[in-house]
Amino acid sequence: MMKKFKKVIGICFSLVVCLALMTGCGNKTSSLTADLSYTQSDLEALSVSSDVRVVGLGEASHGVAEYQQMKADVFKALVENNGCRTFIIEGDFGGALKVDQYINGGSGTAEEAVAEIGFEIYRTQELADLAAWMRSYNESVPEEDALHFYGMDVQRFDNNKEFLFSVIDQTHPELSAEYREAFAQLTDEQRISLDEAALNSAKEKALELTEELERIEAEIVDKLGQAPFDFAKECVKTIYACCDVQLSNNYNAARDQYMYEKVEWFIQHGDDSILFINGHNGHIGKTSAAGYTCLGEMLSEHLGSGYYAIGTDAQETEFNSQLETGGYEVVKVINSNDLNAQLNSSEDRFYYIDFASAAHDETWKKIAESRQTVTTLNVGLSSIQRKMKSAYTIEIIPQDTFDGMIVFQTVTPTTLLVN
Repeated sequence: MMKKFKKVIGICFSLVVCLALMTGCGNKTSSLTADLSYTQSDLEALSVSSDVRVVGLGEASHGVAEYQQMKADVFKALVENNGCRTFIIEGDFGGALKVDQYINGGSGTAEEAVAEIGFEIYRTQELADLAAWMRSYNESVPEEDALHFYGMDVQRFDNNKEFLFSVIDQTHPELSAEYREAFAQLTDEQRISLDEAALNSAKEKALELTEELERIEAEIVDKLGQAPFDFAKECVKTIYACCDVQLSNNYNAARDQYMYEKVEWFIQHGDDSILFINGHNGHIGKTSAAGYTCLGEMLSEHLGSGYYAIGTDAQETEFNSQLETGGYEVVKVINSNDLNAQLNSSEDRFYYIDFASAAHDETWKKIAESRQTVTTLNVGLSSIQRKMKSAYTIEIIPQDTFDGMIVFQTVTPTTLLVN
């Protein structure tokens, strides 16, 4: 009986694999030929309307050079054309503060600064080049026009603690020493292994410290200024949030909620210029196919037309796929749809399309309104997942998810920095 059962299971598994293989190879060739005059391949000319408050740029994979270079290209365009001065990445709040310190005259190198963001995927030459450009830009403008680099993610402890205590040390060293001890077990290395009791205790301590900071706010502000106090207090909230997402029954939903609150915090604590945020397509899109409300959806609900979302896609993707054992390997996937197929007969490697601007063209309207299977890769793709198209693609209606898209024919792996 057991042998028969195993045989049935084996047949079923084989059928699943076969179906997955067929699905993975089932990339369609588009029969639609759109007018590319509605697109642009010069990102320097990209701009958004004056009522936009936040521009979100998504990436279909974190390990792609072109997507990381695109962060810089789109941000530079928004700086020049829309007066944008704030870059916010899907990276650690405290870690990104070290990049901000670097681009505003801090010590060290661009490579060292981006290594602090909290994810291995950001230890790239492409992102270091962006940080170096931002530093150079800031050296040429008055302080009030300087660019800033921040993070909106809540999955790390170390750099948040470091910034927090660097502030409290200067005014209330005894309080700093008390909470250094209280948060001692909260480290990046141990964050995944902390048990429920430890996480709940740390949340309580974070709330206590928040109340203490509010009590002594005037003393800190009088000595150091408002900004150091505000950022220190937000570091405490990040520590609380990092514990809370570990405890959540829906990690991804909780994380997007906290990233949304971070963006709202930057809106409240910034100037009147627009904010640029960058993360995976799944966070940036105005609708989510993942079963929970994503960051972009929350921003769209709150800001309406004040949130402009740009997604990305590629027909052929080579990316640095992170291994469970550490390190990376280059993986290639192919996915054709009506969006990226338009580049098959074009000399351009990519194009940018604003769906509203092309809405009166029937072909573009049909493409934007119809379901398209686009690439979606996170930090890694196993050998089994590569055989299943559903593991690296997702179906969206482009105009419902994004206001515009940057679409590539081929993209290549990032240039990883040597540790």
